[in-house]
Amino acid sequence: MNPAGQDDRRGEDLGVLLVSASARLNRLYGRVLGQLGTSLTYRQHRLLRRVSEGHTSMAELAALGNLTVPTVSESVEGLVRRGLLNRQVNPQNRRQMVLSLTAEGRKAKEAGDVALQAVNDRLLRAVADEHREVLQESLVALYDAATEAFQQPDAITPAAAGAARLAET
Repeated sequence: MNPAGQDDRRGEDLGVLLVSASARLNRLYGRVLGQLGTSLTYRQHRLLRRVSEGHTSMAELAALGNLTVPTVSESVEGLVRRGLLNRQVNPQNRRQMVLSLTAEGRKAKEAGDVALQAVNDRLLRAVADEHREVLQESLVALYDAATEAFQQPDAITPAAAGAARLAET
């Protein structure tokens, strides 16, 4: 244990550390968003953010989040019931719904933005200024690679992973 009472993870397998950090951040963000005046999950906050950015169809939101439309629909339904999102029929395509933030939804999204920015500012103090650009580039590369792998599920089966490892040796 180091002086802060935490495990020294510098020697840990990079893949395990990546998953551990991701899970820890997810729980931390969830806890912070859950303590707001209008409690949100991380997924709910992301949906509010994306709708505020102009992504107003459930299919588009599903594609952005690598989620299914039914999963997004369930999350949207909860936000509509809570008065944070409006759902209206698209006048150009009556089979499609268009989402928009309510005034309460805008306030909840903005409160979440502020709370998460404060967490991020605190966390990033642990990263030296000269390492931040490399961290940014590395996280973008990991995000893009994970998105590509997610969109090609056959490429990440256990059999495919084993074959790829054998090919590397």
